[in-house]
Amino acid sequence: MANLIEKIRVFWKTKDIRKKIIFSIIILISYRLLAAIPVVGIPANAISQLFEGSELGDLLGTVSGGVLETASIVAIGLTPYINASIVFQLLGSVIPQLEELRKSGADGRRKISMYTRLVTVPLAILQSFVIYSTLRGFGLMDQLDTLSLITMSAILTAGSVIMMWLSELISEDGLGGGSSYLIFLGIVASIPGTLKNNFQLMDNLQVAIFVIFTVILVASVVYITQAERKISTQYSRRVRVGGAKDSYIPIKLTQTGVMPVIFAISLLSFPQLIGQFLISKNYSDKVTQISQTILDFLSNDIYKNLLTFVLIVAFSFFYLTVVFDTDDLAENLQKQGAFIPGIRPGKNTSEYLRKVAFRLTVVGALFLALIAVLPNILIATGVLTTTIVSGTGLLITVNTVLEIKREIESMSVVRSYDKYL
Repeated sequence: MANLIEKIRVFWKTKDIRKKIIFSIIILISYRLLAAIPVVGIPANAISQLFEGSELGDLLGTVSGGVLETASIVAIGLTPYINASIVFQLLGSVIPQLEELRKSGADGRRKISMYTRLVTVPLAILQSFVIYSTLRGFGLMDQLDTLSLITMSAILTAGSVIMMWLSELISEDGLGGGSSYLIFLGIVASIPGTLKNNFQLMDNLQVAIFVIFTVILVASVVYITQAERKISTQYSRRVRVGGAKDSYIPIKLTQTGVMPVIFAISLLSFPQLIGQFLISKNYSDKVTQISQTILDFLSNDIYKNLLTFVLIVAFSFFYLTVVFDTDDLAENLQKQGAFIPGIRPGKNTSEYLRKVAFRLTVVGALFLALIAVLPNILIATGVLTTTIVSGTGLLITVNTVLEIKREIESMSVVRSYDKYL
């Protein structure tokens, strides 16, 4: 305990870390204040009534940052931004121009970020109209006149853009990843109410099982998330007594972090939202029947968990190809005069690193997918009565906390070295 207090004191005394902590707290306060401001035209409880007791509400609530059901000005949250990111990630694999931009360094990534922001706006407008039409179709709100409808859509779109802006500010000047940090805040904000409501309905045995399972699950996520394989390298140009200087390349078991989970739940929520919209409009019996079939399929625990599992695994491998450029890494190693013992520099090194990363991702992706669906399975089979957060929420929460911890420790180490320069 004394060591922990001392670490906190050292971190707070470090100017750069203190600035990032204060900035992140300011974003937290701003985000919660925005979440408390109601949007014009939508009744406060309309969205919560629409998604009451449905898995769609949980999915959209998670990816929006936990503010969807409050009908606030940031109700649709990060959903359009994440969907736009998914679109460009997928298009980057099939459109050569986007692939070239992605590989052209910081300038290319800035252009893709700009395109992502531009696409976010029409997606936010579309989602605001879908939410309005769905609520109107189910009789949960009155019809708005043209000016009120435009105002409502503009406010929700502006709220989504503000959330996107806050996300990017966090990525630049705060702690942790922007999107995951804001989603994490929404998840954490819902935990006290969940605990209070569920503990009142549990007996002592159920509480004990609940606590033990939660501790084991969190410990497992932390252990697997921190696990890594160290690929030994040697720098022939950096010689010390006894030969070349040894180093290593760390490749994590979950190299892609929590983004595959966020992408999967965002993609899974989209057809359900469209299905609700089509049913509310009563276009025709055929359209209603097809939409209801899709909703029934995605509401089935077995199909929903299986689809979540498959999507997380698929996005883990896809995202690995995006964030882990082995060709670039092998080229940098060669330029620095480094090599992996037993592996020829250049193409062979790239292929070796790719093979190792894919093997590790098999285990990491299966673990992420299993944790995402395990709480649902245990609740469905009666082993548990409830959990603090969903499996996906737990992964996002733990990964965000660990990311913040790593960033603070990294800055602290750099600061310690700076004293001797």
